[in-house]
Amino acid sequence: MSGYPISQATIPAQPRTTPTHSVLHLLHLLRPADPSVLHLPMTDPQLVEEVVARVGSGTTGWAIEKSRLLMAELAGEPFARFDQKSCSETRLVEAIALWVVLRLSGVRAITGLLSAELTHAIRERIGDNATVDPLLGYVRAAHARFTHDLFEFRDAMIPTEDQPAMMRSISAALFEGMETLSAAVTEKFAAERNRWFTGSVGERFELVSAILKGQPVDTRRALRQLRYDLTLHHVALVLWQDEITPDSSRELETAAVRLLDQADCSSMLLLPAGPGRLWAWGGRASDRPGELRHSDKPVQLPPHVHVASGLPGDGVAGFLRSHEQAITAERVGRITEPGPSRLCDYGDLELVILLGDDAEGTADFVRRELGPLAADNRSMAALRETVCCLLDNERGVAVTAKHLHIAKNTVAYRVKKAEQLLGRSLREDRLRLHLALYLAGRLGSSVLAGEGPAAGLENSIRAVGR
Repeated sequence: MSGYPISQATIPAQPRTTPTHSVLHLLHLLRPADPSVLHLPMTDPQLVEEVVARVGSGTTGWAIEKSRLLMAELAGEPFARFDQKSCSETRLVEAIALWVVLRLSGVRAITGLLSAELTHAIRERIGDNATVDPLLGYVRAAHARFTHDLFEFRDAMIPTEDQPAMMRSISAALFEGMETLSAAVTEKFAAERNRWFTGSVGERFELVSAILKGQPVDTRRALRQLRYDLTLHHVALVLWQDEITPDSSRELETAAVRLLDQADCSSMLLLPAGPGRLWAWGGRASDRPGELRHSDKPVQLPPHVHVASGLPGDGVAGFLRSHEQAITAERVGRITEPGPSRLCDYGDLELVILLGDDAEGTADFVRRELGPLAADNRSMAALRETVCCLLDNERGVAVTAKHLHIAKNTVAYRVKKAEQLLGRSLREDRLRLHLALYLAGRLGSSVLAGEGPAAGLENSIRAVGR
């Protein structure tokens, strides 16, 4: 059942004999500058006839005319986000204007015909990353403008002594009317968003799946169906949750939109890919999106939410390749040592992916190169971290100590201890040693001594070739 009042019946007409100080009297004084607007409404003619029966043709014409003027004049927020040339936007503003005069005439419930108009306008606004807040801001701003115009007309047409009482009546009626309209828009938005997902996700998922399988695609047809341009420069994300909650879908969508915005994407495609799982793409027309691992802002995610990202790519091929990379980054990232941001970036994992195609060979390489340093315990982990950081920083002891927040003497001690365990200087076979330390740091227990290569490692890394 609706949470806002709605009437399915035609509104009865009001008697035309009204006191000069009443709001109805003010309504009956309203007239459009161009009477022909009444014959060219953007909304359903039946709705217009319903309003005429209630408030008269002059008032109805005034409301329609004001809506046209409003669309021509407004260019600032919140209207800048909307297309002033769009038929659906014009119908929405006209519907708001008609509701204003209906409410002032005493109508308290959204009528069936008006409800249909709101549904039509909202349906045009629904998309993967649409939220109700901009739409409500649009509705409220338009409502406020019509209220302002009514007050100006009251000041010009109503005797001064009657103006305060009329202002109170108008304010009370329109405040209640705004609450009713906002509730209707919010409920309809939720219903239409649910309809959009349940009705089109299957079709969109089928189309995207065909693209990901390398099947030929008509980019213009895809644009109409996906509302996303495949000819852009893309970056792909895969998001998932450890724990699925009733609000999982919204949480993943919000996180994806925030991350793609952080990557400077101007277009987005979000596609549910199972419970607690979301595929996402962001696109730019002028150049490639940014990489999250190189972002100036830290990657912030809600608890239990993880994200894998591919590298930016171009056109349909880039759309496909970036998604494949994100899927691979997810598979490998699930069994590597987790980072503080819970971001599995293909660029960060690329060496692991490319060099770890043979899971057993990778583990054997790490253990052979590191010898006793490959032991899976805290003391060896500290030595490996220190030596790897030292090699990362061109053997700079001071830089390594600062990075690890330890004393320089501690760095020197750990390096000497590591060389004793290795049986050679760190200068010998430096590239192989550095690579073994890097793989040990990323793959952890899966490649360290005392553990055989985990099934997850084999499945994840070998999935690259599939």
